[in-house]
Amino acid sequence: GPAASAMSDVKSLLSVGQTAYIASRHASGLMQACEAQNIPYLSGLKLGKGAMRLLHIPHDISLLRSIVREYAIDVVHVHRTDDQLLAAAALGRTISATLVRTWHRDPEGIPRVIRSKLAAQANGCVCVARDYAKVLRASGCAETEFIPVAVDTDTFHPAEDDPRSEVELRIVHVGRFKRERDGRDRGQREALEFFAALPRRLPWKGYIVGRGEMADDIRRQAYQELKFSESRVEVVNFEKHSPDEFARLLASFDIGLVFAPGSDGTSRAGAELLACGVGVMVADLPGLRELAEDSSCALRHLPRDASGWARALEKLIADPARVREMKTA
Repeated sequence: GPAASAMSDVKSLLSVGQTAYIASRHASGLMQACEAQNIPYLSGLKLGKGAMRLLHIPHDISLLRSIVREYAIDVVHVHRTDDQLLAAAALGRTISATLVRTWHRDPEGIPRVIRSKLAAQANGCVCVARDYAKVLRASGCAETEFIPVAVDTDTFHPAEDDPRSEVELRIVHVGRFKRERDGRDRGQREALEFFAALPRRLPWKGYIVGRGEMADDIRRQAYQELKFSESRVEVVNFEKHSPDEFARLLASFDIGLVFAPGSDGTSRAGAELLACGVGVMVADLPGLRELAEDSSCALRHLPRDASGWARALEKLIADPARVREMKTA
């Protein structure tokens, strides 16, 4: 989610010669991840949730203000509303640093009056979907841009040899084995329903790839509820592997399915699949439809239409040349 996005932001800035840091809590998982990847990290903020966050506001405002001054920060980049409010209070009227906000969720979900104040407070906004940028411009933020999701192409790249040497089409859904706040998973159930709608007489194999606390639930859905065999649908728990190993696994597939945005409001997995030379099918939703703007390598379909997606896949199974063209594109 925003933590992974922030790490990617800083790594990208460092790669082009900028000075950049992540500022957050001490001894957090984010701090450990940054240390493992040699990402500059400034600790000491307390943050927190709910009432605890309110109690920590005076400390965090003071510390962030001192960080901006000590390190001569030009730009403060935040990913959430509470962090935006904290940064705006720390900068106040006397510090000239630019405040930039990334929007990972639909701004229309925020009441118009509050949305307009947030849009005016930031010097600029970055959006993961074109629709979000339109809403923010209409709310009074002139400096608003949609910027496509990006991945590290030194890690995520096509296989050197063509993994489509087999006759069967290898279809994959990639996502964290985790439930959202509304109780829904990251698209695994839809992927399984989609596999159930595909004729089993055709040459295909389905894969559910991810990691997280829902692994046993997903296996139960696949093998007990839907009665799949592991030779037809395989659940791959990728808990302890390196990014390079993960990328090699992705590059072995033919078609990726993206049913729902991740916690960053788009689909990093979808972008990683494309970077690995895997064609994708995505739901027609903000943050996902942007991945399918080039129809030579990606197809877009209505959300929650398993039979429609299955018909589209049947056509691809019958047209291996088209699949190869998508992978090349």
